[in-house]
Amino acid sequence: MQNKTVIGFIGAGNMGYALIKGLINSGYPSENIKACDLNEDLLQKRSKEFGINVYIDNAELLKACDVVVLAVKPQVLTKVCTGLRHSITPNHLVISIVAGIRANDINRWLGGEFALVRSMPNTPALMQQGITGMFANKLVSDEQKNIVETILSTVGQCFWVKEENLIDAITAISGSGPAYFFLLMQSMTQAAIALGLDKETASALSVQT
Repeated sequence: MQNKTVIGFIGAGNMGYALIKGLINSGYPSENIKACDLNEDLLQKRSKEFGINVYIDNAELLKACDVVVLAVKPQVLTKVCTGLRHSITPNHLVISIVAGIRANDINRWLGGEFALVRSMPNTPALMQQGITGMFANKLVSDEQKNIVETILSTVGQCFWVKEENLIDAITAISGSGPAYFFLLMQSMTQAAIALGLDKETASALSVQT
């Protein structure tokens, strides 16, 4: 992917933040990264931290970018997509990191057939140690696949699957799995504290175990 490709994030929460941070850490120019979010305070925080341009209107962001990453909650995705209908073009590449929403549904809400990749980064992506499964619809070119790999590999490993239903399996295993380990670590930490260790030591023991 050339550094002149402009990447826009709709949603600047945890996972959007992880990808923006990953891109910046990989040397991607901040002027070619843009973000939009309903939370204006959060947007200003992202802008200050990374030097990226931010928007309060999704359609305006879309007009300024080549690639759009949908990084919102599943329950608001329909509204987000229908709001992009008059701004999206066949030249846009859409990447969804929204859990549980199929590619055909996203395109239907967008009002057409667009190059779309559905992916599922897991929680360790927040520390650039994640793993992401990716599914591309038939309109995604090899060049666009390379763009997607470049973006998602900044937060860990990534791999392609040929069938979209495998993304749901990935969500069940690697997308949700880390939460169980975090819960186990929390329980171990609490047990160590109950045995008389201070919180810092208890946490360190749990992490290293």
